[in-house]
Amino acid sequence: MDLPDIARPDVAGIVIRTWRSDDQLRAADAALKTWRSRAWPADCLSRSVLLGADGRLVLHYEQWSSPQLGYRLVHAEPADGPAPSNEVLIVSFGVSKVAQQRRLVDVMLPHVTPGTYLHASTDGAGVVAWTMMDTWSHLDELPWVERLSSQRFRPHAELAHSSVATARSA
Repeated sequence: MDLPDIARPDVAGIVIRTWRSDDQLRAADAALKTWRSRAWPADCLSRSVLLGADGRLVLHYEQWSSPQLGYRLVHAEPADGPAPSNEVLIVSFGVSKVAQQRRLVDVMLPHVTPGTYLHASTDGAGVVAWTMMDTWSHLDELPWVERLSSQRFRPHAELAHSSVATARSA
């Protein structure tokens, strides 16, 4: 299973959700079953489920063709060739004031490595980095930035608008 195409040009909105489960695989498969059994929203392009390396976290990553309450991609630094790993590191940062979100992205940009994608929350309260390595230890010293989480994930499944329609008709 590959990681989703984070830099799809037709994506206008992104929804990222995580939760903990004592039965990670069962929770991930239950989400997929629910998505397959319901009508697929016309503007939802893809839904991906990733499993946390801790054995408990589950991450949903949804890409939409319309703006969503969630995230928007603000910087893409694609990898030079295939990703060195089938895992991704998700690093989340919060800011104390909405106006500091753009400042945080600006401080992060010089430290971006290939395979890194920065997502800004639509409420202005944070930034999520989808990356191969954490290069932002200097942010831990800034009083206006809070590191919320840092976790490795591996892909479990991805559904695209057309694949769900195909799966339902089969």
